[in-house]
Amino acid sequence: MNTAQKGVLLCLSLLVSLNAGAQRTPRAWSEKTLVQRLNRAADRFTTLTAKLEYTKLTAVVDHTEVQTGQLYYRKNHRRILIEFLQPEKKEILFRDNKAEIYYPKMKQIQEFDLSKHRGFIDQFLLLGFGTKGDDLKKAYLITVLGETRLGTNAVLLVELTPKDERIRTQIHRILLWFDLASWVPVQQKFFEVGGDSLTTRYTEVRVGVRIPRAKLSLSAPRDTKRVKPRANM
Repeated sequence: MNTAQKGVLLCLSLLVSLNAGAQRTPRAWSEKTLVQRLNRAADRFTTLTAKLEYTKLTAVVDHTEVQTGQLYYRKNHRRILIEFLQPEKKEILFRDNKAEIYYPKMKQIQEFDLSKHRGFIDQFLLLGFGTKGDDLKKAYLITVLGETRLGTNAVLLVELTPKDERIRTQIHRILLWFDLASWVPVQQKFFEVGGDSLTTRYTEVRVGVRIPRAKLSLSAPRDTKRVKPRANM
């Protein structure tokens, strides 16, 4: 065997070795281990920014609607700002027990009282973002479906079934794709009674970064008209 042939065999051997390492057997996750990991991640969680894509499927008419934008969340101030960019520009600010929706084209801010619905905001809009594993276990039956990949992310897929019967009359099943590095969801899918579903995909996720004050408030001018719709949330 000449030198060139030995070099080729060495390269093939290295490639096989690297491929074997890349295709390692995924870890077997238990509910207990998942809860512990989420508890630790929740203790460290402070802020989050991400690009988001909402995909709403209305089953009865087989219609899909997609909205894209940016999310900013600061846990200690309990403030969430969602800037939708497509297909219509608008901003939604959640703070305390209120929601404000700013429509630039209408030059209007609609205000909603969420005092009776704060639990739903915490359980769904913020589900998995700084959520303690113990709290997740109290509210849901947890099924760990195993490791997989979502785009470039190595993730753990988890299925949740709400324990609260009132919630199950609206949403009977939830899937969460937890990033194995940051332990925040990079995708959520909510299955509604009747066949509709809502999928939220998060990209360019950054945890623990500084968020400018302006990104936790509406960008509306001071003279923007404020209204309180009759059909309150």
